[in-house]
Amino acid sequence: ICANKIPPQDIEGSELRLLHDAVSDNRQTFGEPSLKHKHLVMLLQHLLRCQAKLFDANPAISALGHAAGNTYIDALVFIAVHHDSWQRELQSWRPRSHNVRRQFASLVRHLFAQYDMPPFFDCVWFTGRSTTATKYRRWYLRVAYGQSIRTCDLPIEYTKKMAHHFMHAPDDVTIPQAIRWGQVIALGGDEPLARAIFGTRLGDNFDNDDFWITVIRWFIANPMLDRAQVGPIIDYLYDQRFVVRRDMVGDNEVHVAPQPNLQMKGRSPVILLQQVEAWHRQLTRQSNQRIVTWNRSGFGEGKFEEGSLEGNNYKIWTIRELLSSKELQVEGNKMRHCVATYASSCARGQCSIWTLEVDSFSGTEKLLTIEVKNSYRLIWQVRGRYNRLATDKERQVVQRWASGQRLSFASHV
Repeated sequence: ICANKIPPQDIEGSELRLLHDAVSDNRQTFGEPSLKHKHLVMLLQHLLRCQAKLFDANPAISALGHAAGNTYIDALVFIAVHHDSWQRELQSWRPRSHNVRRQFASLVRHLFAQYDMPPFFDCVWFTGRSTTATKYRRWYLRVAYGQSIRTCDLPIEYTKKMAHHFMHAPDDVTIPQAIRWGQVIALGGDEPLARAIFGTRLGDNFDNDDFWITVIRWFIANPMLDRAQVGPIIDYLYDQRFVVRRDMVGDNEVHVAPQPNLQMKGRSPVILLQQVEAWHRQLTRQSNQRIVTWNRSGFGEGKFEEGSLEGNNYKIWTIRELLSSKELQVEGNKMRHCVATYASSCARGQCSIWTLEVDSFSGTEKLLTIEVKNSYRLIWQVRGRYNRLATDKERQVVQRWASGQRLSFASHV
């Protein structure tokens, strides 16, 4: 299989088929070294002799969900790809734990690291094949050799203090989240704020950071602001400052955002929240717009029954996908949040929006709006009316549905 000498139809077993796919995919390297099959064979043979548990086809990093490349088998291929960067002899490594995550962490540190590496950084080996994934693995090797993360081509300006906090980011974050973590904590923010920001576009997008850093500073300067409002505020600010509309100025057509020069200095939390609420109301009134529809994401809907008619406690829980801009507007109107702004992302297939409802003797009640990042199979947001968090019971229902659809929860949910 490592030499590509067996046709895929002759391969039995999910692990071996995944190995075949991982080896075959190496034809497009995205700037990484090409795989030499002898190095992969040597690695696999040694791990089998050691009875390591790393020949595993299940998702490895929960924060990456079911994204392509998120298995230990895929990661082993990338370790072999970077054979020339090994710092120690493979044969001197032995597993010291029965835990597969600890075994992997020990292996990559033995092979690559001259200095201690934070656990979250291991996720770079599970990010598949892309230009960005290649860049992250180069960062890992650079830091493992003793260089500061500041010497890497980071997407934002980074101070020494930010670099320090980056290296102490929680174990469950992705690389973009760790970058944002280092920034937020160094500026004086706390973990609840950082995790609230993870659930927004700032969790993995660093465009226009000169403006967004003023927003982060504003949140830090207003610690009593309910962190459930972080997402709605960021959505509003993005819409007002960066989303360009077509407009007429006299006889001339112009394309400009509503408030392209919007600033955070001197903004009152109370007034800003009022503006966010007014914006939500405006979104719900835009029903005369052209209605946009999109195809289903491919995930199944959910229907769960509990209780009994005899006991007068019969309920039906349903989770269904919203498939048009009109449905998003209705959802946002009833739930008092800004889900209507996700229409373009849904139409592009980047995410899907779902609604949780319960039918009982009292009628039908809408409870939660759920955002799923489709390619990662990750539940990214779960919010109730006015952006409240899910109750324990509601979360159990969502977890039951997620399990059946092979969906994972993002670490900040």
